[in-house]
Amino acid sequence: MSLGHRLARHIQNATFDRVTGEGVANAEVNRGLIEQSVLTLASCRLGEGDSAIVVGAGASLHRRGILERLAASKYRGTIVVADAVLGGCLRNGIVPHVVVSVDPHPTRIVRWFGDPSLTEARDDHFQRHTTQLGDEYFERQEFDPAIAENEMKANRELVRLVDEHGPAIKLAVATSAAPTAVERCRAAGMALFWWNPMYDDYDSPTSITRRLQRSNRLPCLNGGGNVGTAAWVIAQAVLEKRTIGLIGMDFSYPPGRPYWKTQYGPDLKQMFGDRFEEAFIHIENPHVGETWFTDPAYYWFRDVFFEMVRRAGCRTFNCTEGGILFGNGVEVASIEDFVGTLSK
Repeated sequence: MSLGHRLARHIQNATFDRVTGEGVANAEVNRGLIEQSVLTLASCRLGEGDSAIVVGAGASLHRRGILERLAASKYRGTIVVADAVLGGCLRNGIVPHVVVSVDPHPTRIVRWFGDPSLTEARDDHFQRHTTQLGDEYFERQEFDPAIAENEMKANRELVRLVDEHGPAIKLAVATSAAPTAVERCRAAGMALFWWNPMYDDYDSPTSITRRLQRSNRLPCLNGGGNVGTAAWVIAQAVLEKRTIGLIGMDFSYPPGRPYWKTQYGPDLKQMFGDRFEEAFIHIENPHVGETWFTDPAYYWFRDVFFEMVRRAGCRTFNCTEGGILFGNGVEVASIEDFVGTLSK
């Protein structure tokens, strides 16, 4: 078994330790803002028909021009998106019905909604020790290439777009979400619908999840450890969509991407030094004739997704044209085929 596969077996505990403390602390800060449960979304009119498209922030979106193709398709069903891809959607004229936000990070997540406080004079907590502005996290990855290209210009445009379209967007927000992002979305006029992440076994006598649910009376959802999977869960479990197409759900990185330009690359380098490349797992995607690679965290997220798909009462089609999410109950189709026939 490779180093990457061995690490993937231990990701659950590491993820729990990393996010639980901050997420529970944010839940206490957010408590006074809670008015509506995410279950209320089921009674909202969100698109037509019984299908949904869930949009993650994978590199396939930009490599295959999928957002442009989705916009051209005139899809009339429900669109549920991860917070990191909101900017890409709005720039392509796609106003999602629901945006999902989970991550507790205090400074990064607000950027997905446009940060009005972002200026060239940001303090040292926000700056890199380079000639460029902001947080190196955004330059290293392809969640939103516009930010890496010119983050100040992209931020100004995103502030404008979110302010313009915010009142038409519902935010399915976890109690763990960063208070800075929550306040930004409220200021933009979004309606907030709350839920608790499933941190641990609810039936355990020492369950943090159960204690949290009893304190705020909100439903607990298993989001699979990442915002993309959480968006799929909301589409099928809350909105009860029976046919779901996925785009930008790669759980991996495209061929040729440098290892250091991945979400967990710097962490793996710090942990394993020169051996860190051994932690990546390469998987051939026969549907596109390419070999994509993933890290232990995304590999575990993929396994969790497969397990959840087997238990779900919906059909799930991966329309990303890339990545490693295929087989085990996940069917493959183009976005045109999904919109044209499969979603009907």
